[in-house]
Amino acid sequence: MGKEQEILSERARMISGRKNDVNQFGERTLSVIEFSMISRNYAFEEKFVSEVLLFKDITAVPNTPPFVMGVINLRGRIVSILNLKVLFNLKDRGLTELNKVIVLKNDHMEFGIAVDSITGNKSIFANTLSPPPETLDNIGFKYIKGVTTDGLILLSAFVLLSDKQIIVT
Repeated sequence: MGKEQEILSERARMISGRKNDVNQFGERTLSVIEFSMISRNYAFEEKFVSEVLLFKDITAVPNTPPFVMGVINLRGRIVSILNLKVLFNLKDRGLTELNKVIVLKNDHMEFGIAVDSITGNKSIFANTLSPPPETLDNIGFKYIKGVTTDGLILLSAFVLLSDKQIIVT
C-alpha cells in the first residue's frame, strides 16, 4: 500500500503542476530542501515539507523513544519533534538556538525534524541519484532515497512519515 500511495501522490503532484517536474530535456527533477546535520548535507523533497521553523519552546514528553525530543504547539496543533541524529546513531553535539525544525507532512502524519541548519533549496536530477555507499553504515538505509554525485544524501520523507517504528502513540 505504501508504494501505491507514493505513486498516487506523485501523479497528483504532476497534475497539479507543482515542482518535481520533467525539464526541457525530458529529465525528471526533484525540488529539495537541503540541510546539514553534523557536517553532512541531507535533503528532503520539498513536496513533503510544510514549513521550516526556529527551534524553540519544545516540551519533553516522558516515556517516549530516545529519538523523540518532545512536542511543540504549532498554531494550535501539537507536533512531535524527532532527532534524526539519535535515530541514525550519529554523534550529537547538542542543540542551540540556531537549530531549525523542518516540518514534514503527508495526508496521514505530521512531525518535525530537528536539524543543525538549513542550507537552501535546489533542484536535482532524479537520474543522478545513486544508492548509498557502504560508508553510511550508521544511517538507516531504508530512510535514504539516494545520494547525489556531490554527496548530498536525499532522505525519503515518505518512508519516515509511514514508518511504524517512528509513529508514537
